[in-house]
Order: sequence, then structure tokens, then C-alpha cells
Amino acid sequence: MISTIVLDLDGPLLDGMQRHYRCYSDILKERGFKAIPVEMYWEMKRNRVNRRIFLEYSDAESLYDEFLITWIDRIEKREYLELDRLQHNVANILTHWKKRELRLIMATLRNNPENLTWQLDMLNLRRFFDDIVVVGSENDGAYKASRVKAKLMGQSIDNAVWVGDTEVDVTAARELGVKVCVLTCGLRTKEYLTSLSPDYIEADLHSFAEEMNKTNDR
Repeated sequence: MISTIVLDLDGPLLDGMQRHYRCYSDILKERGFKAIPVEMYWEMKRNRVNRRIFLEYSDAESLYDEFLITWIDRIEKREYLELDRLQHNVANILTHWKKRELRLIMATLRNNPENLTWQLDMLNLRRFFDDIVVVGSENDGAYKASRVKAKLMGQSIDNAVWVGDTEVDVTAARELGVKVCVLTCGLRTKEYLTSLSPDYIEADLHSFAEEMNKTNDR
């Protein structure tokens, strides 16, 4: 029986495609370059293509260093965070889990805690979580796990599961010693996520919730 769920924010809970693309395309357009189409951009991003390749498609590879600095400065600004959308059925799933008194912990890589709080309140998400762990995007899965572990001191992790969408989440779950479910609706392709050998792989949070219900009903 699962009693604790650790959830990554971007990908599992939020669809950030439009935010990422708008930030990328605005930076290029302001400097006189043409952005590639959103579908092409997102597919390349999900396949972990280096940003330098993105820029080469627009003959803008000379912008690489400037682009990275500007990206980091902008990607968590509120005007871009407003473009994020909840993934399918997320609010209903979280409501159901809270009624079942599951412990929910959000663990996210964000650099601006103030704007994160603003976004969570705007989306009415903060109320669902017992704890919210925020670590900077420069940190790895091991550090993310250590921060979550501090929130679980004195509690059993035998019935916990980590739900994420990248290799960082897989590493974090392994470090924490819990099972991990990866979702293919986020920042990585199914083929890549499968290569990481997670315990479970699902299309989205809705699919994971359905499988969890079947397991808990047995």
C-alpha cells in the first residue's frame, strides 16, 4: 500500500512546453533570429539535444553564451510561468489522494522560490502538499534526495514512491531507496526513460493513479 508520494513539479504536474518555447523564441526574435517551430523545438528538447544545436538551426550559434545567461534569468519570470498548464486530471487526482490521507511531497528544481509560490497559488496547487522541497537547478538527484529525506525523518519509506519525468528523479529515488515511476508526458522520451530501468513507466499522472488504485485494491 502506497502511503507517501514524492512528486516532481515540471512534467508530471505541469505542461511547460509553451513556457519553454516562448522563452527560447523571444530570446531569438529580440536578436533578429527566427525560431524553429514549436513541435520541432519540443521534440529536440525531449531528446536531450544540446542548446547549441537549437541555435545552429537558426544560424544563431554565436549567441550560445548570451542565450544561456538570458534563459536562466527569464525562464522563471511570472510572465512565462503563466504559460504553464496543469497536466491531464491533476487537480482531481491530488484531491482524491488527499482524501485518502496520502502524504504528498513536492520536490522541484527551481531557482526562484518566491515565483514558485506565486505560481502554485495561482494554480491552486500548494494546498495539496504536506511539504514542498525546492532545490536549485544546478543540483543533482542525490542532493534532491537528501532534501526529501530530511522531510521523512522518523517515517518509513517502505511504502513511498517517487514520480518524475527525468533522469534526475530516477537518481533521486535510488538514492532515497524508494521505487520510482517515470512519466512520458514531460521532458524526456519514452525510449530514453525506459533505458533508465525505472520501476514503473506511465504516460501521465492519470495513468499512474489508475495503476496505483489497482495495486492498492488487490
